[in-house]
Amino acid sequence: MTISSSVPPAPSLLAHDARKDLLRLLETELIGSSDLVPLTDERYLETHGIYEGRSDQQPLIIDWFGDWFADRIAASQPSKDGFRILSVGCGSGILDVQIATRLQAQTHDLDCDVHYVGVDPNRIECETFEQNFADAALDKTRVEVVNTTFEDLETGRGFDVIHFVHSLYYMPDPKSALEKARKLLAPGGRLIVFQAPCEALNDLTVCFWDKQYERQTLFAEDFVEILEAWHWDYKRARVDAQLEVSPLAEADSSIGLALKDFIVQIDSTRLSAPVQELVDRYLRLVSVDSVEERGKTHISHPVDVFVIGG
Repeated sequence: MTISSSVPPAPSLLAHDARKDLLRLLETELIGSSDLVPLTDERYLETHGIYEGRSDQQPLIIDWFGDWFADRIAASQPSKDGFRILSVGCGSGILDVQIATRLQAQTHDLDCDVHYVGVDPNRIECETFEQNFADAALDKTRVEVVNTTFEDLETGRGFDVIHFVHSLYYMPDPKSALEKARKLLAPGGRLIVFQAPCEALNDLTVCFWDKQYERQTLFAEDFVEILEAWHWDYKRARVDAQLEVSPLAEADSSIGLALKDFIVQIDSTRLSAPVQELVDRYLRLVSVDSVEERGKTHISHPVDVFVIGG
């Protein structure tokens, strides 16, 4: 199954070669660089909100969850104990609130509650998670957020659904995280992982991530290799989304700067002038004109979704 938005034409092979050349130049400039200053928790929260607000990926992910829950409920009615869901790397809860809202509506007539648990090491995002759920006032959803790493999470009963939405990249040992998650599933539970493929946008991101975290970033292609090696049964689909990046072309745009900061996960103002120039050139190269909105530019922003049995 593929969920698509309005997809601009793919860049040409010539553009593909040009971006590989730019990436090689960027890698050379980054050798020995001391300018890679990670985003603060506050800046991460700010830039993440701006980034997601200019992408249609989250609404498509929410639609995917809605369809999946509907099929799941139709196939096997939940018990009166309800659904137990664990969101790993829940962040501010913007996505989780909408997933929980959709699920509560779908289970409204089934006399079962939803227990929604989030875990995240970012204290500020956990506080925002609590506030976003409080504002949503979901009367049949019990909410809990734990401010810790997933590795340090201690929990009792199993979960019907555990999901990693763009969070597995940040974990120091993704394989151990996956093994722990599978053990935390209740009988018949499902592990759901949204993992981006390493395409145009992430080809740039990984130049910075691999240096910042001092390890190879795990993308969808690598994830498949792990699942195949472990002989885990899974289903894979793609959500085709677009990131609207027009502010990148605007001089002194705070929105453009926020987008760039989140893409590279670094304080881009602290990067050397040659690195900043290469990043800007690369982003211009992989941007394409909108097929629907004159003057708007987009970058392809797909994500693959994996559903794994317990």
